[in-house]
Amino acid sequence: MGRHIPVALQSHLDESGNTTCLLLRISPQTPGFPNYGVTSLDSDVVYDDGDGELTYLAAVGMQPTAVEFRGDLSVDNAEATSLLPEFEIPVNEADIRAGVYDFARFSLYQVNYEDLTQGHVTLQEGTIGQVTIDANGLSFVNELRGLVAQLKQSVCEKDSLTCRAQFGSQPIGSVVPGPQVRRGWCGFDATTILKTGTVIEVGLENTVSFRVTPDVDWSVNSFSPGSVKFLTGMNAGRSFEVDSNTADGWFALRFDAAFPIADGDTLEYRADCNKHARDASKGCKRWFPSDWVLHFRGEPDIPIGDAGSMETPGASSGPGQGAPTFEQLAEGGGE
Repeated sequence: MGRHIPVALQSHLDESGNTTCLLLRISPQTPGFPNYGVTSLDSDVVYDDGDGELTYLAAVGMQPTAVEFRGDLSVDNAEATSLLPEFEIPVNEADIRAGVYDFARFSLYQVNYEDLTQGHVTLQEGTIGQVTIDANGLSFVNELRGLVAQLKQSVCEKDSLTCRAQFGSQPIGSVVPGPQVRRGWCGFDATTILKTGTVIEVGLENTVSFRVTPDVDWSVNSFSPGSVKFLTGMNAGRSFEVDSNTADGWFALRFDAAFPIADGDTLEYRADCNKHARDASKGCKRWFPSDWVLHFRGEPDIPIGDAGSMETPGASSGPGQGAPTFEQLAEGGGE
């Protein structure tokens, strides 16, 4: 990756000794959480990189692995290990475990801490992968993925038997509520099937199972697949997939909630689509009875070879594996 290095900073780097340090700026994508910075120096650094002044904290700190760049489009990966701050400034363990900082944007700078007016050189920028907490419980690790990592992602849709659209998504500019996407949109107004509830009982696994008061639409697994979004409580603002539900109001989540669910937590919930085209009970045909073909974003009639039916009769293995690929004629048989 080509880098722009200010002339003054380059002159300093050319000296036999220098006073440089690393600054790591983290910009969470989760709404409501501010940017924060950490430094490899033993004292705080206040620096403006052009996007506003930010204090890069030494108390949290960072210890990066080697930052590598290659010309073969291999992913530029590095890791930065930081201490969990004792007083929860600016990050805390609960938010990290809840995924607040996953997939945040980052910039890694090198500066002269004795003369910040020399500017900075950007060593790497991109997105963070999953932020993990070490087994010792004292530090956390940011997986730094460079911009080249985005080139490894698919930029066009691939064929699929099931629907690729996010249920309830809308085309750009739509007035119908729902997330707007440029392609592969669903078109169903999912707000029309939203229900609200309050947790009245929590199961033994208080991050997985809980109960609400059911209404007339409830039946066994009527909200599986489905989704739940908590409006209050420790999980407020977070959504989870429904694995199963009972007729008397019990929900079981597919994955653990970030925090324990408590009595009195309020939530919104709804059924989802199982992404199958002609399934009239849980698939696209349920939500778009006669118009499902106009909304289904997949290719349900792609021919699929059945390996079992394609085998030669009587053969159990292919050539070169000790078995013939034909049946021998019975004794006395003709050609």
